[in-house]
Amino acid sequence: MPSPYEFDFDGDALTINGHEINAAAFDLSDYQQRERERERDWRYGRRRPRWGREARVTPSDPQVQRVNYSEDAWRFREPAEASPADLYRRFFEDVRSVEFGMVVVLYSGGRPLMLYPEQGGTELLRALRDSAGPAAMTQISSRAGPTDASLGRLLTEFNPSPEFSERVEAKIKKIDQAEAEGERVAAATHWISKISYPLTVFAMAVVVLGFGHLLSNRPQIESSGSDPTDWSKHRKVVGQSLLIVALLSVVDLIWTLGTANAGLMRELNPLGSGMIAEPVRLFLFKATVTGLSIGILYRLHRRPVAQVASWWCCLLLTLLTARWVMFQSMFL
Repeated sequence: MPSPYEFDFDGDALTINGHEINAAAFDLSDYQQRERERERDWRYGRRRPRWGREARVTPSDPQVQRVNYSEDAWRFREPAEASPADLYRRFFEDVRSVEFGMVVVLYSGGRPLMLYPEQGGTELLRALRDSAGPAAMTQISSRAGPTDASLGRLLTEFNPSPEFSERVEAKIKKIDQAEAEGERVAAATHWISKISYPLTVFAMAVVVLGFGHLLSNRPQIESSGSDPTDWSKHRKVVGQSLLIVALLSVVDLIWTLGTANAGLMRELNPLGSGMIAEPVRLFLFKATVTGLSIGILYRLHRRPVAQVASWWCCLLLTLLTARWVMFQSMFL
């Protein structure tokens, strides 16, 4: 049946998208057993009832039958059988789980088969799409549990329609994308956890050097032309500022890629956010822009505007890296 699904339950019949399904047409013995176990767990819990342990004092208790005095073994009254209405209601609740990705297989007279994606549902869809048939039985059964008759019948007799194949293909594509995204996040998290400590120590050292450099070398708008060493000093100061900018830009790029791919942050830069999923492209873009900027400022180191610009770039990158250090220190 094509999605979306519309469900209606009137007590013994389930209607899905206008198709009526009679719950009594299926083998619900598993539901009876589950109801019995649920009732037993609710009544007794994990410990033996207190009245069972004290049956020697109250032998007339109708809830207890003494079976073996020497081994102190007891048999408790079994829970009452669940009513058909309860079984049908449980069956309806399970079928509605298809809205959450469960694969439901129903054959008249057979036991309902419910498979979540991680419990063999995805493998079943792949097998139906590829017409793998019995070859996929082992792989699916390893996750779904013992081989079910409905499962074997489905794999051998089912002939998918083009519409079904199209819907399965779209669903599997979404599942594959989600799995790939999960693997990417896991790999990024593992990678960032490995480099976080040494990178934080390195960044702290460069931040200290950056603040020291900024406090010791304020930009000079005007220079005295009488001192012939002024230009060499300016070139040295501008070069140091740009070197710190380059180092901190590398640190910023590494942390941006790691934390964004690990899902720890969101890149707000519209240019960077469009390339965050492509590390090579982002690296080339940032390396090109940063390299050109550093080259231009160094080439114009004699101009006051270049000296001021390099000092401010160094200040901004130093403050940004200090913020990165504070952020990463929370996860060390």
